[in-house]
Amino acid sequence: MSMGLQESQSRFYENMLGRSRAFSGVLLNLLQEQFDYFRDWSADELYEAVNIARPSLIRTEADELTYCLHIMVRYEMEKELFSNDFNINDLPEIWNKKMKEYLGIEPATDSEGILQDIHWSGGSFGYFPSYALGNAYAAQILQAMKRDIPVDRLIRSGDLSGIMTWLTEKIHKYGSLKTPAELIKDISGEELNADYFTAYLQEKFSALYHL
Repeated sequence: MSMGLQESQSRFYENMLGRSRAFSGVLLNLLQEQFDYFRDWSADELYEAVNIARPSLIRTEADELTYCLHIMVRYEMEKELFSNDFNINDLPEIWNKKMKEYLGIEPATDSEGILQDIHWSGGSFGYFPSYALGNAYAAQILQAMKRDIPVDRLIRSGDLSGIMTWLTEKIHKYGSLKTPAELIKDISGEELNADYFTAYLQEKFSALYHL
């Protein structure tokens, strides 16, 4: 029913399940079956490795903590473009300045800067905020899910069918029958609240970095 909710499912599986401490043990077992390199690794070491937080130039390679800063760069530029606040020829320079402002790093080439995404060349203006909305939806969905089923235990077992069943019953089966606002309120009991996502990030990375 919206690209924000669609992205919530991607972000949920990729990050909140795939980069969780509970899944690290499952993933490590799979890696150790295939690669000798991981023979002496622990699940904690793998968990830390897949959750390193540091500024990066490429959005699709960004960690959970800095990802939304990449979205802010693009969203602000889109708004300014449609407000005619600057010339299109100035976009690479403006991009680089915003990356420096938000992430403290600056691209050396346009290929690792403004040309890295296909969205604008394909006409998908206004899509980038869907990723940030997806993060917010996913965190709120995760909290609601944890009230109903033992999420971490299911992840550690390596059997995600119970999680998929919950998502099917609460989200997927409705298609576009509900608006995003109706759906998230039915799931969680309240309107979309980004505090769940910021709390998720704070709890996760405070523990990872012993803050």
